[in-house]
Amino acid sequence: MIKADLLHSTPFTLSLSSGFFGFFAHTGFIKALEEKNLKPRMVVGSSAGALVAACTASGLTASEMAKEFTAIKKSDFWDVAFGFGLVRGYKMERLFEQFMAPDFTSLKIPLQISAFDIFALKTKTLQCGSVAKAARASCAVPGLFHPVRIDKRVYLDGGVADKMGLSGVDRGEFVLAHNLGTTNGFESPRVNRKHFSKLLQFELKDIPRSGPDRLHVGGEIIAESYRQSKVWLETPVENLALLPAMAHSENSKHNNNLTL
Repeated sequence: MIKADLLHSTPFTLSLSSGFFGFFAHTGFIKALEEKNLKPRMVVGSSAGALVAACTASGLTASEMAKEFTAIKKSDFWDVAFGFGLVRGYKMERLFEQFMAPDFTSLKIPLQISAFDIFALKTKTLQCGSVAKAARASCAVPGLFHPVRIDKRVYLDGGVADKMGLSGVDRGEFVLAHNLGTTNGFESPRVNRKHFSKLLQFELKDIPRSGPDRLHVGGEIIAESYRQSKVWLETPVENLALLPAMAHSENSKHNNNLTL
């Protein structure tokens, strides 16, 4: 059984990892899922993954995201100001509001966003209030963006302690994880199978680097991510424990016949 068929047969939570300006790469992955008509029951994410997760949960298609993201200019979010970081992030939040649902109650798909609570020194799962503000909090890279205050708490990038955005996900969930790996030089460790035994995980390879001054490569990144993701979805499932009982039985029977 190929991975696309398995995902058709099993309700899954989509996890999108952190990765410096990695939203282009996640968009290519979403495009490949859409082409196979694969729809998650819930979307979770950290940092760049939270941005794309929020857009997906708001009902945007990959084509719509690609149009919005490739049109972004540095000046659209670069509001430099004194504080605990170089950029305030207010302009970024206003930008997010243009293409995200206004609040979590208006979403098309359930969404969980991970952000790092500075006071508690641990990850908090955000799932109420303003979607744009929650996404901005999760994208608040330490040293680059100012921390974000929400309901008397102060948050930084969700990737600080939860790079895959999975802190609020039940361990029994079937998880499809899109891991940006070392894209842009920021590593997102693979999900531990001890925590999520029902797990499919895909990591992109050799993706061009993006950043505040390299937004022009966004279209190229989306295209390459889509190409790799499309190929991956067509490959067989390696972990037989993930297969439905009937498919697992048929696969075992086939393997036994080969040894006769």
